[in-house]
Formats: sequence, structure tokens, C-alpha cells
Amino acid sequence: MQPRYDVAIIGGGMAGLIAGLYLQSAGRRTVILEHGRQVGGNMSGIWRDGFYFDCGDQSMESFGILFPILDELGLYHPEDWIDIKWRMVTPDCEVPLGTYDQVRADFKRCFPASAVELDAWFDHLLPMVNWYPTFMDAHARTITGRGLVRTKAHVKLLSSIVLQAATLKGFLTRSASELAERIFKTDPRLRFLFGDYGYPNLPLMVAATFWYTFIYDYHYPRAGIQGLMNMLADAYRQRGGEIRLRSTVNMLKTSGKMVKGLVTSRDEYIEAAQFINTGNPKRLVAEMLDDPTAWDYRDRQEILKNEVTVGNTAAYLGLDMSTAELLPRLKDHHTVYWRSYETARDIYDPDLHRKGWSMISATSLFLPALAPEGKNSIVVQIYTPYAWMDDWGTHAHDPFTRTPEYKALKEKVLADIIADTEYVIPGIAGRVVYRELATPRSLARWTLNADGNPMGWSLDAYSSKMARRHMRIRTPLTNLRNAGHYALCPGGVITAAMTGRMAGRALAR
Repeated sequence: MQPRYDVAIIGGGMAGLIAGLYLQSAGRRTVILEHGRQVGGNMSGIWRDGFYFDCGDQSMESFGILFPILDELGLYHPEDWIDIKWRMVTPDCEVPLGTYDQVRADFKRCFPASAVELDAWFDHLLPMVNWYPTFMDAHARTITGRGLVRTKAHVKLLSSIVLQAATLKGFLTRSASELAERIFKTDPRLRFLFGDYGYPNLPLMVAATFWYTFIYDYHYPRAGIQGLMNMLADAYRQRGGEIRLRSTVNMLKTSGKMVKGLVTSRDEYIEAAQFINTGNPKRLVAEMLDDPTAWDYRDRQEILKNEVTVGNTAAYLGLDMSTAELLPRLKDHHTVYWRSYETARDIYDPDLHRKGWSMISATSLFLPALAPEGKNSIVVQIYTPYAWMDDWGTHAHDPFTRTPEYKALKEKVLADIIADTEYVIPGIAGRVVYRELATPRSLARWTLNADGNPMGWSLDAYSSKMARRHMRIRTPLTNLRNAGHYALCPGGVITAAMTGRMAGRALAR
């Protein structure tokens, strides 16, 4: 008998939906099995008392990848998106990320004694910043072009990579921390700001990409990110695809190196010819395989031991504050506020949550439909490890464990976040009419991501084997492919979209 489905896709986030859309366009029979109550995964959003909040990703870059993929699927409409801006705030400076030259000049104004060193830093990144538009344009045409246009785009893309090979090698083999240590000799604040980013030993290539995209290439859907995910899901269903929500995949049934079917939390057994996993590979190799020996032992151990990115805690705040009041304070969609020049890593430090960065995202500031009239929604994210304070006072690694200590700690952290945000938004404490806190444990419950991580594998170029390996689309099981945050390092929206496209197109042939 033929399996009921050609492809079963585990996970209904960006990668799963993109893969499903390509497969449906090719006439395949597919089903998406999603753990949550709605599609989205790391890109979920929620409505509370008329306020909209993004739960994970707060915006996204295109980078010559996301928009062309949506365009290829017939789902990109420029009028559905707004371009957004960032700014960086520290106790010593405020720098809007408007243009590369302006950012350089503003940092030199804030730190005049380090002007020469700042020039050295920005000059070092400039070849990559100048190259990215060429790369992005050529890459986009390899997706959306046809015939000779696509062939020429491939040639242009490969030629530009060859011409840039020496520079690329230097950026791929050095970390931002190393370069900052070498350049910033006089001011440790700059050594931290430009070398750490909250991610120690971040590959210099990723750091350069951050600077380019923050300044020139960040976007937000007018319907909110959940609105985008719902649009993708609706298009997938309209093309004949099936989505099953609250259907957690608990087991893969294997025979040798083949997956024969899967078992869901609803005790359903689903057979398919091919499978795509967009979820947590740690859970896959540790809990979901009926025969763990079907997966190579050494690779299983690497997956289980490899670190993931550190989790975020998010405060969802509904403000009784009009746009006319809030705009002069926030100014841009994103404000990265470095409360202190450090990335706190001591999981036993009770004040860890008040150190390092916080990111304030003005969800409704430029899109008033995302909040009640005359009010605004903001999300404040901070860096907090999953294991902080004895697993957030639960004394258990299981994210579904919740205790009175956990609830009390959440209340304290939420109050402290609001108090710290006063620096950027004076008077906010008296204007909060809705408040809620999500911890890394919350994201782990929603998505089953290891330790509630927001971006897959650790970005530490020296401790993470996955960061050095870059791409893992194929698996030791011949009819199981990876896609999503864990399949391509660094994780993120564009890599989820790219790997979803790669997996979908590969199985559509």
C-alpha cells in the first residue's frame, strides 16, 4: 500500500510552512504536525486585551533570501511590509542605526578618545558591508529569475564570491571578540560593545551581517509576525496541504536507516514516504527514535552535547500611552539598551537579569492596528539562561514544571524589567495596563526547543561544533531531512526560510 502522505513535516514554523508550500506547489500530498495551538513556533504572536505581542522573533531581515522566496511562492506583496530601524542606547551614548557612515560618526562623537580605533573597526567591516548588496541582488535573482536570467544570476553570485574569497576567509575564521580585542586597546566599553554582542566568540562574518542588516535590511509585516505565519498557513491549506495543531510527534518508527512512520501525542500513526524535521534535534535523537542505533552514535553524542543559544525572557507590556507620547522616547521600532557593559553568565547571580542588554520592540508604534486606540504594545526582551536560579526556581529541567518560587521570581523579574525600562521610557511604570512575562521555559513549552533557545545552536565559533559545520540538511536516516533553526548556523528567520525551501524542493523532485 502507498503511504497516505508523500511527506510528513514536523513543525509548523517558518521552515515547515515554506517546505510545505513548495511541496504542495509540486503536487505532493503533505501534512504538517505542529506541537502548538497555532502555527508559528519561534515566530508566534499573541493578542491580549486588544494588545498584540510577538513571542519570539520581533522582526526579520530579507538578505536576498526571504522576500525572493515569498515572491517565488506568489506570497510577497511589498505593501504588506514596513521597513524598520534600530538604535543603540548605553549609559554613555545614543546611536540611531541610520546609515553606515552616520553610525561610525555618532560612535566617534560619543567616544572621541577612541576615534582612530573606531575607524579601524568600521574600515575592517566595510568590504563586507559593501559586498552584501551585490550578493543579495544576485542571490534573489537565482530564486526569482527564470532561464537565462537565473543562469546569469548564478554566474554573478559565484563570481562575486570568488572575487571576495580572501576577505570571506578572514571573516569566517576569526571572531568578533578577537578583532575587538586587537583593535580597541584604550576603552574596554568599546571592546565589549563591538566584540561581544551578548554572544561570546561570535563569528566575524555574523557580526558583519548583523551590522549590515540592522542598518539597511530589517522589516516587519503589517499584520504582525503571527499574521504573516497565518497567511503562510492559509496559502498552504488552499493549495491542498493539511495542518494538525496540538499534534506533538513523540516517536519515529524506523526500519534500518529508513523512517517508516511517526506517532503523535494523539496516538495517531502516520506513514509517509519522506519526512522533514524542523524541530529540536536534541529531542529527536534522545527521545523520538524507536531505535536510537539508527542514528550514528558519534553524531548523536555531538548533537546532545552541543550548546544552544542562550534564552530570552520577554515582558509583554500594554501601555496607556499614545503614539504621540511614546514616539519621542522610543523613536525607532527597536531600541537595544545596554544597561551595563557585560554579558552576565553566572546562573547563580540573582541580579543577572538586570545586566547586559535589553531589547525594546515597539510593536504598535508604527502600526496602530496592533493595539487599542490611543494605546501601544511593546515587548522588552532580556538575556536570561534557562538554568538561572536553579532552573528559575523550579528545581527541575522539565519546562512543564512550575512552582510557587517560579511564579514569585517571574513577578520580581517583570517588575525589575519595567523599572529598568524607565531609563528609555520615563514614566512607564505608571502607564502599564497589561503585563505578562514569558521565560525561556515558556518558549520551551510552546516550541519544545532545547532550553527555550531562540536561534538554534550556539553561535560561539570555538565551542560549538555545529557553528563550524554550518549546514545539516541531510541526516543519517535516508528519508529524513532537517530544516529550520538547527539546520543552518546561525539560526534565524532567513535560514529557516532557506532550509525550508531547500528541503521542500529536494523532496518535490
